[in-house]
Amino acid sequence: MENCQKQIKKGEQEMRAISHKLRLSTATILAMVLGSYLFAANADAQGRDISRINGTINVESGERVGDVSTVNGSVSLARGSSASEVTTVNGGIDISDQVSIFHAETVNGGIRVGEGVTVSGSLESVNGGIRIDAGTVIEQHIETVNGRIRLTSTQVGNNIETSNGDIDIRDGSVVEGDIVVHGRKRWWDRLFNWGGSQRPEITIDSSSAVRGDIHIYREVDLNIADGSLNGSEIEHF
Repeated sequence: MENCQKQIKKGEQEMRAISHKLRLSTATILAMVLGSYLFAANADAQGRDISRINGTINVESGERVGDVSTVNGSVSLARGSSASEVTTVNGGIDISDQVSIFHAETVNGGIRVGEGVTVSGSLESVNGGIRIDAGTVIEQHIETVNGRIRLTSTQVGNNIETSNGDIDIRDGSVVEGDIVVHGRKRWWDRLFNWGGSQRPEITIDSSSAVRGDIHIYREVDLNIADGSLNGSEIEHF
């Protein structure tokens, strides 16, 4: 009888131990699942980086990504998507309506920006134009070497700069900084003979405004509506 009671007591102790282990295992599993969920949520919030050497990159509508870069290929961001830095060497960049990015830059290709886009940094191109549609905000600067810059109802927080491209500011656009047209003294202009003898043309219509000055380091053609330039036209040559 006494031996039987000992066996029962031992069994109860083993059951309590098993129950305790099960509770620990369940807690561990829940912690792992929760940790995985939080990690995934954090990764999704930051967005994944996309990088290629060859090939086009398409960011789908509403998708949130990090840095997007390719060497030989274009980049396209569909409506409502977001990205951080968008760069390519040989290819254009197409930014659709309601997109949000930090910075976009290309060497051989243009940049097209749709309506209602927010760029918290800058837009830069070497060999290619930059065209921006209505309702877009560029918080920093816009720069090209060879390529036309065209603004339609666009807000620019800093300078617009070019060496050999036209600048066309229309339909209620506002540039808070200066317009700068660089001369051919920069080494890449002399090396590749970019620009030739053709004069860049700067146009600001009567509904638009440039808050700063126009700095010109070479001959240009100016088509400036009365009252659209708050600063001065300053020649440096």
